Amino acid sequence: MHRPLSIAFILPAALATAIAFYLLAFANFGTFIFFGLPILVGVASALVLWRMDPRRTSADHITDALRIYYGLHLIWSCYRYWFTGGQPAVPHPIGGPFIDSLVAMGMFPGIKTLEGLIGILLLANRFVPLALVMEVPTSFTIFYLNVVIVGAPRQLLTGPLELGVNCALLLAYFRYYQPFLVARTVAAPPRFLARSQLDDPAPSRPQ
Repeated sequence: MHRPLSIAFILPAALATAIAFYLLAFANFGTFIFFGLPILVGVASALVLWRMDPRRTSADHITDALRIYYGLHLIWSCYRYWFTGGQPAVPHPIGGPFIDSLVAMGMFPGIKTLEGLIGILLLANRFVPLALVMEVPTSFTIFYLNVVIVGAPRQLLTGPLELGVNCALLLAYFRYYQPFLVARTVAAPPRFLARSQLDDPAPSRPQ
């Protein structure tokens, strides 16, 4: 028997769907493809996964929708760069030269390719915690460039959204990162290289 959908998923999903249709009706088609279509696919996919797996919880539904939205968003960002004429010009005295320098150094193509690979991992639900960490430098750079440097109205929306979804997904997968939050550590190389204190049995308490 499937768990019923909770209001914690239904309300955000309905709001996100309304925003997606608003973009379809009133924004340009590129904006809808970049933001609206991934939203619709994310919500629809979460519902499909809910029907396929009765064990999924409200946290799963919300995470599925965000994961698939973000994956498609990153794939479209990669596709737009490689197949629709490259990165659009940034008309800003600091932001524009910054992007141009990344392109000139050959880093920007690598960043866009990495976005596409991360998007594929998110859609396939493979190595998701690792993929989200790999995306943090890019999403933070986009946030800082859009909000602090450029500060145009559209960028004030897209910058926080880019970093916000990344951080929300990191929080959704928090327990996978919890073992990393250790205050004091010892050397722990691969077992085939060397022995670690972690390999020793825990000392027994004195009776």
